Amino acid sequence: MGRHGAFRAGRARADLLAVAAAVLALPTSARGQWTVYDPANYAENVLQYSHQLMQIDNQVRQLAYQLQALRKLRIVPGRDVRPALAGIAGAMAGANSLGYASPGADHVFQNVFPVTRPVADWRAEQRARAVAAVGVLRAAMLATARQQASVAPGAQAIEQMKAMNRAVQGHEQALELQNTAAVYAAEELMLLRQAAMAQTNVQAVYFAHRVNDDAQRDETVRARLEQLAIPAVAPADVSLRVGP
Repeated sequence: MGRHGAFRAGRARADLLAVAAAVLALPTSARGQWTVYDPANYAENVLQYSHQLMQIDNQVRQLAYQLQALRKLRIVPGRDVRPALAGIAGAMAGANSLGYASPGADHVFQNVFPVTRPVADWRAEQRARAVAAVGVLRAAMLATARQQASVAPGAQAIEQMKAMNRAVQGHEQALELQNTAAVYAAEELMLLRQAAMAQTNVQAVYFAHRVNDDAQRDETVRARLEQLAIPAVAPADVSLRVGP
């Protein structure tokens, strides 16, 4: 090593010693400001932040699920059976008819089927009873036609509910669809109730017609026999003699 190299090496050692002496001469608070890298602490902080990010992600997912669960159905399948029910009631409510919805059905029924009253005019009474019975049959047919008008909308609503059942998301949509099906079933029960009432009405009039015919015929025969059983009153003697 030359003279210049030895001089530079000695100068470097002197500089290092000066720096070390300056560091040792610093106060404790100043020395504490030096950054110290701790791998274990750094890894622990990374894990902690990762757990926090996972918790935030889970909360976001839960909120998304809750929003999806609260989502409503865009279209609620349904139908309006009020026109059909009103039409059925109107068909069975004709004035002076034997329909169950007629306001004077009981009074008309008793007049058409008197049972215990002897027949005064066979032709007129049989015609009146036939017209009343056929009128009820016609009303029942019209009521059935009214029900037929609600079949197509009902079938369409069922198809919509079946399609929604396959694509329902969340409990709110499931509840809405379940309530819609319950309302549909209740409407069907109302229509079936009207149909059963019309059928019962027809059967009542039909059998009343047959029973009344037999009973009133027997009553009429008994009335005629009673008239024939009354002893005849002998007429007074009539003299054809011509006086002077």
